[in-house]
Amino acid sequence: MKRELLQNVKVTPYTSEDVIAREGFLSAVLGVLVGKPTGTPTGMKVKVTFTESDEESGSYTPIADKKLVLDHTIDEGVLELETDAAGSQLVNIDLDMVGCKRYIKAKVEMVCTGDSSPSCTATCAFVLGDPEQMPI
Repeated sequence: MKRELLQNVKVTPYTSEDVIAREGFLSAVLGVLVGKPTGTPTGMKVKVTFTESDEESGSYTPIADKKLVLDHTIDEGVLELETDAAGSQLVNIDLDMVGCKRYIKAKVEMVCTGDSSPSCTATCAFVLGDPEQMPI
């Protein structure tokens, strides 16, 4: 049996706007687990702003590659995905990072609409894949 996943991906819990050193990896999956909202929102979406830099502590700019996110077009590094207003949904965002700089960040926000003051949180994980050298 072929086990291509084993020793060929790097998984890490992720906090919004942490720096990811993506050097040596060509793709990734950002997993966002949407929590249960407070209040009764009529709509919710995950908003992710992707930025990049050549230096870890350098200045980060929006990723200009409109095809960074597979199956979605992003504009100025921003992706917005509608989710179930009831929450408790897992959203996987597939990334093609071939043209990205060495360091990237993902600012993950939950946007709730309707009700008087709904809010929601999200938990994230980042999986780096397609390593240039295997195993990792």
